[in-house]
Amino acid sequence: MKVQKSGRMVAITALTAMLVTTAACSNNGNGNASTNASPSPGGNTAGTESVADAPVLKAITMGNEPKSGLDNFYKELDELTVKDLGIKVRFDYVPWGDEKNQISRAIAAKEYDIYVGGAWSDFANFASKNAFVDLTPMMDQVPELVKHYDGKLDQMKIDGKIYGIPQLGKPGGGSEGMLYREDLREKWNLPEINSLDTVEQYLYKAKEEYPSTPMINDPRYGNNIWTMIAGSKYLRIVQGLAVASVDDPYTVVNMYETTEFKQAAEKAKKWYDDGIADHDILASQGNATAETLELMKVDQKPLEFSNHFGAASGGYIGVLKEANPDFVYGWYDYYMNNVPTFQGVINPQTTTAISIGTQSQYAEEILKLLEKAHTDQKYYNLLMYGVEGENYKLDSEGYINYEGIPTDNVKPAWTGLNDGYMNLQVNYPGEWKKINDDLQAEGIKLTETAPVDPYAGFSFDTSMLATELSNIETVKTQYILPLTCGVSNDIDKDIANVQKQLKNAGYDKYLAELQKQLDALKASK
Repeated sequence: MKVQKSGRMVAITALTAMLVTTAACSNNGNGNASTNASPSPGGNTAGTESVADAPVLKAITMGNEPKSGLDNFYKELDELTVKDLGIKVRFDYVPWGDEKNQISRAIAAKEYDIYVGGAWSDFANFASKNAFVDLTPMMDQVPELVKHYDGKLDQMKIDGKIYGIPQLGKPGGGSEGMLYREDLREKWNLPEINSLDTVEQYLYKAKEEYPSTPMINDPRYGNNIWTMIAGSKYLRIVQGLAVASVDDPYTVVNMYETTEFKQAAEKAKKWYDDGIADHDILASQGNATAETLELMKVDQKPLEFSNHFGAASGGYIGVLKEANPDFVYGWYDYYMNNVPTFQGVINPQTTTAISIGTQSQYAEEILKLLEKAHTDQKYYNLLMYGVEGENYKLDSEGYINYEGIPTDNVKPAWTGLNDGYMNLQVNYPGEWKKINDDLQAEGIKLTETAPVDPYAGFSFDTSMLATELSNIETVKTQYILPLTCGVSNDIDKDIANVQKQLKNAGYDKYLAELQKQLDALKASK
């Protein structure tokens, strides 16, 4: 598959190639150790007399625990962290699918020292409620981390505070998109996938060939329809809440009043009515990737409609090529082809980040661990890839190679750690290496004409909107989500009801405050 540059694209740049194939390590029997263990909290615990004396901190991450290698993983990790920081860390994993609910419960229970989060876990909302430590006053303790991010940590501020250390992108391509069987596209004599129309043709033919399987089972699909319809016309100021015209980026637009939102809702309804989308989709978990992967492994489904390129690269391709080595895959990137984005921008509303729970007594040590993880290659390789020889291999050219490593031994990365400047190159199997290389090359090429981000350095201060935000989230769940999933008998009536419910929730006040802050941003520029 070739990476297409959309003719509708107004302003484009490289997108970050993030291996958000999430991390997962078990607690290996020690995950429930108390974070209140000696030595005294908050002090410099480096130099603890023995590994056994070091306090054990609990971290949550995403993915499936590898079958092998964790004993050596923790042995190697302890050797580093006890000597350098005086702590040990044990990871509990949460498989993709019910991550938002499980992370929400863990935060409410104050169960972990270290959390991960993003738009998929309502990170910004929890941060605004002080669920995580404000790292801003502590940044002078991690100068190498600050230097490594080169000013981008300020872009993570919510209400003037840094609540998490985000993934760090590097010029290159790959974002949200569709993974599909390219060999079947050719067999079915369908056009190359490079637009909403060609995506739709593939979906309907796939449904014809796989009649018992809905092609879409993930309720996020309406967002991707919006991206393909409206992506070249609007900038997302706040994920899923407010947009602005590409031609007038400082004027807030109610996205639910746009013609494009109605068009996206109509398309979602058509796909739902025609059985392309699962009729039980509202009962589906927010992220149904695990179910889809199992179906693709046994050739009961030819595509994954909503996923991130990094997740497809790290979590799907190796498994799928091992199960069916003759199948050929393709990738259509919704953002690369449709969305005007800007290089080097970190958005706390959408970026995955690692945070420290406010109840943890070892915030300083954890922050220094994150500094090590982003600046020391030994730490990074271990936390991202696992134990060399057990969870991955390196070939003679320094590429990661999983040849001979059972797929269930491959260790997912620590969610939120991904760093484009620290990643090792992966020697992907078959056609995927070319797909990856083409995306990265296209992304780097686009940086040459990348526009200036109009929102650089902007963070929407929502401290005065707590009630409105809570009410709006309820409206999104009860009224907007069904509409974007195609569950509607009368789209015009339902859109009118959405407007009514948003007004009652305080959406006008929300937009007015956002506009006020954008006016100030524009004046400052």
